[in-house]
Amino acid sequence: MPLTVTLEISDEELRHFQSLVHAIRDRNRDRTPHEIAAAATAEVERLRSVARSPFVDRRIDRVGRLIAMIEDPQWALAEPERLRVLAALAYVADANDLVPDDVPVLGLVDDAIMLELVLREFRHELEAYEEFDAFRRDQIVLRDKPEVHRPVSVADWLESKRQALHARMVERRERDLARDGDSFRLITHF
Repeated sequence: MPLTVTLEISDEELRHFQSLVHAIRDRNRDRTPHEIAAAATAEVERLRSVARSPFVDRRIDRVGRLIAMIEDPQWALAEPERLRVLAALAYVADANDLVPDDVPVLGLVDDAIMLELVLREFRHELEAYEEFDAFRRDQIVLRDKPEVHRPVSVADWLESKRQALHARMVERRERDLARDGDSFRLITHF
């Protein structure tokens, strides 16, 4: 039977994580977005090779979606959001382990906490991107059907959907900030 453990991270601990993110952001200022994404991909693959927990596996997969989101030219995040995602990916790629990964049971706990914090911060971005990606896959199937009449191009259709999802993503993040305040934000900018 699985055991559920709840962690409470204090404001002071969140400020510590924020200071780590800012230090990592500063160390990565000269790296290109592609270099940051490649380094995050390498870290995701490293974690995937040692992960033995469904909890950690799910978070690794979600970080993989963040990487896909930043590299997807059709998603085209606005610059403020893009820079925040790059800061998160730099953090994923550069964070040092507090507990070595080869320690049984506890080795990936620090990684799981770090991933959970990043994913919590970007839940609206991920939801919007995953909806866009599913919409795009559905449209590819429809595009190949000759009996479907399309008064607008697929590119226009995708752009319309992308704009609507970007607006929803920003609205939800701003709503959360108004409700929770800035203290819960791990990544403010790059």
